[in-house]
Amino acid sequence: MLTSASAKNSDKVSLKTLISYSLSSYGMNVIYNLTAVYLMFFYTDSFGLNALAVGTLLMVARVIDAVVDIFIGIAVDNTNTRWGKFRPYMFIGAFLVTLTTLALFLSPDLSSAGKLVYAYVTYIAWSISYSILDIPYWSLSAAITKDAAERTKVVTVPRTVASAGLWTVNVVALPLVYFFNGWAGAVAVLCGLFFVCMMFTVFGVKERYVVPRHEKQTLKGVLRLFFFENRPLRLLIISFFIIEMTANIRNAFTLYYFKYNLGAEAFIPLFKGLTVGFQIAGNVAVPFTAKWIGKKSTSIAGVLITSISMVALYFCGNSISLVFILSCIISFGVGLNYVVMSTMLADCVDYGEWKTGNRSEGMVFSANVFRAKLAAAIGSAVGGYALALAGYQPNIVQTNTTLTWLSLLFTIIPGILTFLAVGPMKNYELTETMNSKIVQEVRARREQAEPSLQ
Repeated sequence: MLTSASAKNSDKVSLKTLISYSLSSYGMNVIYNLTAVYLMFFYTDSFGLNALAVGTLLMVARVIDAVVDIFIGIAVDNTNTRWGKFRPYMFIGAFLVTLTTLALFLSPDLSSAGKLVYAYVTYIAWSISYSILDIPYWSLSAAITKDAAERTKVVTVPRTVASAGLWTVNVVALPLVYFFNGWAGAVAVLCGLFFVCMMFTVFGVKERYVVPRHEKQTLKGVLRLFFFENRPLRLLIISFFIIEMTANIRNAFTLYYFKYNLGAEAFIPLFKGLTVGFQIAGNVAVPFTAKWIGKKSTSIAGVLITSISMVALYFCGNSISLVFILSCIISFGVGLNYVVMSTMLADCVDYGEWKTGNRSEGMVFSANVFRAKLAAAIGSAVGGYALALAGYQPNIVQTNTTLTWLSLLFTIIPGILTFLAVGPMKNYELTETMNSKIVQEVRARREQAEPSLQ
């Protein structure tokens, strides 16, 4: 029989596995942030779509995709193949995401109506393809190790590396566009980088601990688990939704704010590089702050840092240096939240198994992706509608009214909205002490159900 020491040692995650798993997080965030940061700008200023039409497109497509995510999560929970539970989806998803991302940034010579139809088809296809990849990827994190501390590392390191993907896009995307004299060549380079990273995970990471379900996952079971059986997950998703929705609103206006309010479009790559650097610093700080004040308090601290700094940013006027300083502080707070809340999702997987007897990685992480897509849908729609209502016209000098709204939507409005995320987190009860007890009880149940190891 395995001793407790040898069992614990077998749960250690090797450096090779950690690197192989983290590379996909980097590649996926290169692609995700390429669309999150630049797609609306591409649609309005390069492809020639109306801002109001773009807002509706982004909202409709992401709502459709968010609903599809739930069914992808159900499929993942019910999958069991000789190649694994999660990796087959990731292999297929990598191909689909590469092809649809290339299609997103093409500029076919079509009528105005034809361009809009093309944008709808390609963006919905891209969103679903990304979900086929994203849900099993993060679900895989709960199957690499049983050890709670090692699992935190498995989530924290890729989330930190993900910020490097955001940094890469923010720093090199526009220079690549200028180098290739268009978006197609730049996107092809980034897609190639993404695909290579994905293959490292597909072929380099083993699914060591896949727990068979006692009953088939269904939509009814998903709804029951979320609304009645997993309160910590519900509160976490609501808070995370508020944070990411407001981040999407603010991010949508970064390019416009620098170009029209500050007249400093040339500073965008530097700004993005610095702010992502501070977001990575926030990521790295999570293990220390979580150990010091706990995960819940770390998330609340991140919200307060972000919210207060956003409001203060409004009073900076056109001071580029103050915009840089406060935005770096904001990014640090965002970095805290994104990583600590991601580790809390893995805790909610254990809570759900403890409460119901069934482990639902696919459901938990598809709920999180659903949250992200819905936040992006509303955030992007608000951005597109606000641009139109403010009287925005591309590539001209904006009116004072338009400039005021661009400023408000980059500072005070997302600052106030972000503060609302404190409410759900104050009621989140899954503390470190409670989670440790749950992990021990779940492990004991599994050991009783499994044959003794001789």
